[in-house]
Amino acid sequence: MEPGNRKILVYQPAYIWLITIICVILLASAAYLLFQRGIRYADTEWSELKRQSDALSGQLQETREQNDDLRQQIAILARSSEIDRLASLEVRNEFVVLQDKLLVLREELAFYRSIVSPAGNKVGLQIQRFDLQTKASAGHYRYQLVLTQVKNNERYVRGSIEITVEGVEGGKKRVLPLSALTGTDKALKFKFRYFQEFDGQLAMPKGFVPARLVVKVKPNGKGRPPSVEKVVEWPL
Repeated sequence: MEPGNRKILVYQPAYIWLITIICVILLASAAYLLFQRGIRYADTEWSELKRQSDALSGQLQETREQNDDLRQQIAILARSSEIDRLASLEVRNEFVVLQDKLLVLREELAFYRSIVSPAGNKVGLQIQRFDLQTKASAGHYRYQLVLTQVKNNERYVRGSIEITVEGVEGGKKRVLPLSALTGTDKALKFKFRYFQEFDGQLAMPKGFVPARLVVKVKPNGKGRPPSVEKVVEWPL
């Protein structure tokens, strides 16, 4: 470097510090302004979020109350439906019971009418009905017998009843008396003016195959009516 072009630099530390302080102040001011702006923005956002949260909380509470009301209504409707169902079922059951009772009464009425005012020319001692029902145990039966005295019932009629079952056992025909089917030697006796009912149990011996049942009603005494007989074919 030529001597005539030399520059002399003067070191001024105060100037540098001033510039530095000014820059720091400017940066601090900018940071403060940004901070304040951020606070205002955050406050605004917080207020909006709080407003939305309060609104949602109110809607949630209202929804819960509506759900509670709906649950109560559903419970009431379900209870009402159950009550209606039970009432309807009870009415149907009572109706069935009344129908059964009415059927029994009609049968009884028809039975009494047949005694007082018989159809046709049937008079005197009659086998009104003989029913034989199968029981749960194999070879066991329950019988019901009804005897009537139609029109000519001014006097008592009395006598004995003979029940036999005809069938096959071991390839041979066999006739079993009532005592062999009931396990008792007690004979069936009757005495009545209008009607009399009998019922009992029958047990078939093992290996015996019944074919038919015969009921014979044999009156006795002075002026007795003729005997009557009824045959019930197997299978029932």
